[in-house]
Amino acid sequence: MVKVFEFQDYRVYLKSYYEDQKATTKSFSYRSFSKKANINTSSFLFHVIQGKKNLTKNSIVKVSGAIGHTKEEANYFENLVFFNQAKTILEKTHYYSKLIEIKRPLSIESIEKSQYEFYKEWYHSVLREAIAIYDFKDDYAALGKFLIPSISEKDAKNSVQTLEDLDFVKRNEDGKYAQTNNLINAKPSPIEALIGQKYQIKMSELAIKAFDAHAIHERLSSSTTISISEQTYRLIMLRAREFRREILELAKIDNDPDRVYQMNINLFPVSRSTKNAN
Repeated sequence: MVKVFEFQDYRVYLKSYYEDQKATTKSFSYRSFSKKANINTSSFLFHVIQGKKNLTKNSIVKVSGAIGHTKEEANYFENLVFFNQAKTILEKTHYYSKLIEIKRPLSIESIEKSQYEFYKEWYHSVLREAIAIYDFKDDYAALGKFLIPSISEKDAKNSVQTLEDLDFVKRNEDGKYAQTNNLINAKPSPIEALIGQKYQIKMSELAIKAFDAHAIHERLSSSTTISISEQTYRLIMLRAREFRREILELAKIDNDPDRVYQMNINLFPVSRSTKNAN
């Protein structure tokens, strides 16, 4: 079944919905679709999907009703249409932020202030992922070598103990470790934010070392230099947040993980603003 929450282009969504319905009901057509939506012109929705016509507030409601959207789905669909049809960056930013708010949230646990010890060493987060997929059988030397770059047996053992103390991992009856929550999020105060910044710096340093440590097919590195307005910057920030969310969703449904990866996303100014350069 086609889910509207999986789309960021309402025309692509409508096309997928139409094809899905056509595959299951041979009598389904643009004419029957339009009739169900109480739209008089049978070719209207076809032209919408082709990008030749737009939806209005009234037709959005009719199409949602014909598809059978829930209240939440209808809200998402409406804002998706407005986002796609928006003419200005300000409008696009407004509607995209609404889309992010409407999307069903992942089960992400926010860590407590007392748990910020987690970010004091880069390998705490890596080991939290590693011991969930690697049965090291209490061989902390092997666990330390499992990481890239490797850490000492002592650091590996202390890190696992820290993760247990902070309630990020637990030991099951079979002796193997598991995460207490597979997705966590940090909302630090200014003091804890400094710890987080140092953590981000260390992960950025690891990204630099990855150029020498890994073959090109084992890493992804790209950069783009662009000139944009403050409004476009804000929209990019929203979309980057949504992309990160989608990555978390992919990781959550992966039933056969075999390696730990680190993904860094950086967006920062490399010039002054023309508005205050003089």
